[in-house]
Amino acid sequence: MTMIPRRHFLASTSVAVSTTGGWSAAQALVHSAPAPQTAKAWQLLAVAPQSHKVATLGSDYRRGLELGLAQRPEIAVQLHWVEAPPTPSRAARSITAAMDQLPQLHGVVGWMPPAVEARVAAHAQPRGLPLWASDTGADLPADAKPGQPQAVVRHSLDLCGSAAQLAQAVYQQLGPRAVLAVGHMEGGYDFVYTFEHSYRALGGRVLARHVGQFGPQSEEFDGLRTAVFSHRPDAVVAFYSGPQLARFAHWWQAHAQSQGDWGLAGFPWLGDVHTGANAVTAGAWPGAAQAEPLWKHRFELAAVPWTAAALMGAEAGYSIAAAIENVTQQPSTSALHQAWQKSVLRGPLAIRPHTAISSRRVNNRPNTPLISGWLNGYLQT
Repeated sequence: MTMIPRRHFLASTSVAVSTTGGWSAAQALVHSAPAPQTAKAWQLLAVAPQSHKVATLGSDYRRGLELGLAQRPEIAVQLHWVEAPPTPSRAARSITAAMDQLPQLHGVVGWMPPAVEARVAAHAQPRGLPLWASDTGADLPADAKPGQPQAVVRHSLDLCGSAAQLAQAVYQQLGPRAVLAVGHMEGGYDFVYTFEHSYRALGGRVLARHVGQFGPQSEEFDGLRTAVFSHRPDAVVAFYSGPQLARFAHWWQAHAQSQGDWGLAGFPWLGDVHTGANAVTAGAWPGAAQAEPLWKHRFELAAVPWTAAALMGAEAGYSIAAAIENVTQQPSTSALHQAWQKSVLRGPLAIRPHTAISSRRVNNRPNTPLISGWLNGYLQT
């Protein structure tokens, strides 16, 4: 399986990003995107994630992937979209059922967390269908067993690598004493523990961890307030997403931001909400203020929101088109497999396959997966 290192973006200020837009998730196999009117098109099953947490996750990824492909209009690709529910077993059933309905497929691309990818890869193997899997990277990858089917290419937001990079940024820019503010669902993924491991390896101390629980929203952050005011840390590291992130931002601005000299840190989507603070962020995707101008213009021209999911989709689409560009054979599963094996990530997230920061960022990460517990894809529940 091809896995390509990526750099991480550091920022010291919050940036507002639009997350408007929507897409109706009414059926499993949805309308196929039209292919260019050229020679025989490459037929791809494209997987978009359903999400109970981030309403636009699927539409953002889909629009990003189509935008990436559209940058190479001479490449004839026919997309057949299928929606994947948050539960791995249901997602795999939806995807494999769509595969069975489409005997003309040459490959499968889309949002597939590891538990989904494993089942889809096993189903695709008898037909020789190559897989291109996008994921958040919220868990450290487990080593594949000998002979285990897997995706030809897996790319991700590398949240575990981002967490390690964030630990370094927090330690260097804010200080060695931190309180972790963790969403209920976030607490089940490896990136939270990767941050702790990396921060402690640098000499930092995690003074307390507050995990948000289900209950009255008026009391949601009471425990966090107690932890922050009793420990008075250098930094509060906020791992939230979706509506809970918006509620945290409102709470922080109203109750914590001006009550002490502690800093605030998190992933780049912390910059999507107004906290009233200059948050330190680190991630494998750039905020709008750090965007490469040409890609920022492409997103604006197509009215695609600058979100992590859309960026992942655009990287997949643009990289796939680039990989197919030099194929001289007629579309086939074997030709696509060979093209994807040689592919290099390109687009709004990608840089050269080898960078100093990519090799350095893994030094403080555990050598084996932590297997935190959640199987559902991150951001989907």
